[in-house]
Amino acid sequence: MLSALSAEALKLSRHKATWFLVWIYPVGLLVLLLLGMAIDSMQPSAPSRPESAASWISETAFIWLVPTAGFGRYLIAAYLAVAIAGEYSWNTWKLVVPHRSRTQLLAAKLAVVSALLYVAFLAAAAITVSMIWIWDVATGDPIPAGVTLAAIFKAHALAAANSVPPFLYTLAFASLAAVLTRSMIATLVIALFVTAESTFVLIAPFLYGRMPGLVSTAVHVLPGYHIHNIESWITEGSARVAMLAPGVSVTLPWQTSAVVLAVWTLALGTLAFLAFRRQDIN
Repeated sequence: MLSALSAEALKLSRHKATWFLVWIYPVGLLVLLLLGMAIDSMQPSAPSRPESAASWISETAFIWLVPTAGFGRYLIAAYLAVAIAGEYSWNTWKLVVPHRSRTQLLAAKLAVVSALLYVAFLAAAAITVSMIWIWDVATGDPIPAGVTLAAIFKAHALAAANSVPPFLYTLAFASLAAVLTRSMIATLVIALFVTAESTFVLIAPFLYGRMPGLVSTAVHVLPGYHIHNIESWITEGSARVAMLAPGVSVTLPWQTSAVVLAVWTLALGTLAFLAFRRQDIN
């Protein structure tokens, strides 16, 4: 397994897509922050309003929202499409499949993709914290009372933990799509529809009047609401309220959402491994 991991790490770290879909987070953030600082330095200085510690820290932790947002999950799925479906396009699976366990090969890809992305998120978070702190010091803006390393670490750890459930779900459905379609384009199209499902809660009130039973069942069964519900429980300590109609809402405990999302993730992930093991690669 270690050799499979090292081989995947070497392959993916050198791939051009890794720069555009992984390292873009820390590099892009650094460029944007420097550009923002340059523009801000050319503006007439004005008294700045006092900022709370919670607001200051939350500004540094927004990178962890990437795996929870629909478009962010789509970008993660795009990288999975390159890493897995790309092997079919390049016709390289048949070169490695005879020499290793297929389960190890797919597991190594998922592990390396996860490691690269989270290293990128961590680097982006560290850059954001450092640059915002440097800019406040350089401009003389006071660092809000309560901004400590412990507080920053706690907020980022909480945000990172919140990103894990949707990230794993994204890995599961994108892997299955890549294995079944063997196409990067098809995987991206499927990922677009799956990640858009998270917006179903927003349109549910418009559909509830015509088919209340179906809409209510969809909200309870599909992963979209549960992803945001877990996020709400982790960050706010309360359930996400999904309004379906006046006086009709869905509020579920985090345990229910955790079970539903775990079932979806395990089911799709298991299907991806089973399909890959039974495929005729040649």
